[in-house]
Amino acid sequence: MNAYRNLTENINKFLTEKYEKDDAGNKIFSNLQSILHFEKACIFYINEDKLTPIYTYNFSTDETDAINIKGLLQYSLNETLFVNNCPFAKLLITDDTPYTEEENNIFKTCSFITANIIKEIELKDIMKMQVKALQDGIVEINGFNKIIKEQNKKILEADKVKNKFLSNVSHELRSPLNSIIGFSDMLISEAFGNLNEKQKEYVKDIQIAGIHLLGMVNEILDISKIESHAVKMNYSTFDMNLCLTEVLNILKPLYLKKQIAINNRILPDTLIMADYQKLQQIFFNIVSNAIKFTSEGGKIEITAKSTKKYITVHIKDNGIGIASKHHKKIFKKFEQINPSSTEGMNSTGLGLTITKELVKMHNGTIKVESELTKGATFSIKLPIKSIVA
Repeated sequence: MNAYRNLTENINKFLTEKYEKDDAGNKIFSNLQSILHFEKACIFYINEDKLTPIYTYNFSTDETDAINIKGLLQYSLNETLFVNNCPFAKLLITDDTPYTEEENNIFKTCSFITANIIKEIELKDIMKMQVKALQDGIVEINGFNKIIKEQNKKILEADKVKNKFLSNVSHELRSPLNSIIGFSDMLISEAFGNLNEKQKEYVKDIQIAGIHLLGMVNEILDISKIESHAVKMNYSTFDMNLCLTEVLNILKPLYLKKQIAINNRILPDTLIMADYQKLQQIFFNIVSNAIKFTSEGGKIEITAKSTKKYITVHIKDNGIGIASKHHKKIFKKFEQINPSSTEGMNSTGLGLTITKELVKMHNGTIKVESELTKGATFSIKLPIKSIVA
């Protein structure tokens, strides 16, 4: 009992610790070492086929500056870190002592916590970039008249309110949400005892609700990164069918729960040059919306048509549909159409805004064809070979 209490306290400390960019690595590994044993550890960014170390513990530069990590001890654990269901980093620990199945389950939970810690650090960096950009702009307009100065003062105050809001979202919402998701994940993994079927059902409901709320918080971060021009494109050539299949696997619990049939008609080896993670996010946002607004027993069909220069993906559902007068409105920030008629389906209203911006970054276009009660078809047109700057 004392061991369980100590473990719970250490995980809670891991969740609620305040992390700054300069000391984040030391704090993450220190907290992690109070939960699990290891001699070496590292967190890597996933960049195409390479792993770029972010934070290391007892690893030398030579051991981490490669595709295959050197210097591993006899036993190791590693997990991919996700943001909005897209992989962006890896967490690895290694030791001379073997890991139990229970420790492996606890490590999975710690990996989820680590992903959100890094996401929070990125949020703080973006806010600093926005403040600096605003300050630089104020310096440049010193020669303008008093009216312009007053307008910039208002902009500054508005930006402070925005940054304060994002900061509150980061700290006040993320910490309790991470606790909810982290502990529910431990319960689902049955690391500390078996659950009956009813208990599993309730815990899964808690976890899904927590993930939904955390996704809303992450959408706010994503739109902030887009508006501050902090998003970088990483182009590569890959199979679009594989990219979509991975998204459908992530969404499988949602469409199976509603008994929705999804038919992916994009052929294997449909190659495209694009940003893999961002295309995944485009597919995730559109398909998850289709699932959300399609009734139980409905269907979703995904097809693709190619020319020499472009490929157009059509995602069609037979859900509640969208009135033609709202076709442009749905792509605007914080816009939701008749949320009262879709109880339990509310969101930030940023998903389609983010999707449209990501499509534009690929020099593509997105449009919707829909009528009320007759479903919707979202069409995404992308160049097959993007021009990489």
